[in-house]
Amino acid sequence: MALAISVTQHWADLKRLHVIGTITASGNYVTGGDTLNFTNPKIKSSKVPDIVTIHGRAVGPAYLYQFVCGTTQANGKMIVADVATGAELAAAPYPAGVTGDTIEFHAVFKKLV
Repeated sequence: MALAISVTQHWADLKRLHVIGTITASGNYVTGGDTLNFTNPKIKSSKVPDIVTIHGRAVGPAYLYQFVCGTTQANGKMIVADVATGAELAAAPYPAGVTGDTIEFHAVFKKLV
């Protein structure tokens, strides 16, 4: 059960902070979603994200990724589902198709004022 984020770009508009980066999966997937922690020094907001999109870059993607907001930046979840069946992964080690995928995210946060 380990997801790690790496922030590659971040910028602000008048009201929001946009963050782009990658997610690396390792260890075991947890049914109901693995914890995705957005606590990061490059994210200049203490708010939970308003919007998060996640997608893999694998050719012929085998997995779908969905973010479920938590109550803090540290306790959101990423759910992984099989493209062919639409079923969520079972609790088990992450398959190679996930650990070998380049998983990208775009998160939007309210700016601190």
